[in-house]
Amino acid sequence: MLDAELLFNQALAARESGNLPLAMDRLLRVVEQQPVDTEARLLLAEIRRELGRTAEAEATLVEGLRYPLDFNNALPLWLALADVRLALGDAAGAARACRRILAQRPEHPEALYLLGNAFLDAGAFLEAVRAFGKALETDPFDAET
Repeated sequence: MLDAELLFNQALAARESGNLPLAMDRLLRVVEQQPVDTEARLLLAEIRRELGRTAEAEATLVEGLRYPLDFNNALPLWLALADVRLALGDAAGAARACRRILAQRPEHPEALYLLGNAFLDAGAFLEAVRAFGKALETDPFDAET
């Protein structure tokens, strides 16, 4: 059995060369060996999205959040989950993921931005303006917000 670090490096090389199926295979093997490898899960979810497998990307992130992680390791998974759920049209699910982050870090600009997008998608325009405004207070130079 190849060790997880070697598999991860092979996944990076495969992705760089454009071989997304091989990269996905290697990353699946990494998370099988090391289920709490946040970096591998994030990359696996990203590749699944690139391949049009957004629901599988969501499942990858949700599965990773089932393991006990400290907040700093869970944070990028929650952010990615919110973004994936927005892509799936699940504004409520995206908002729930953002609120998990904001419960710990009320001023997190990316979570506020994603929450604003969730409100926008749900037609809650006043709440969207508030979330975007708070995101801009926190990070006034974020051009996307």
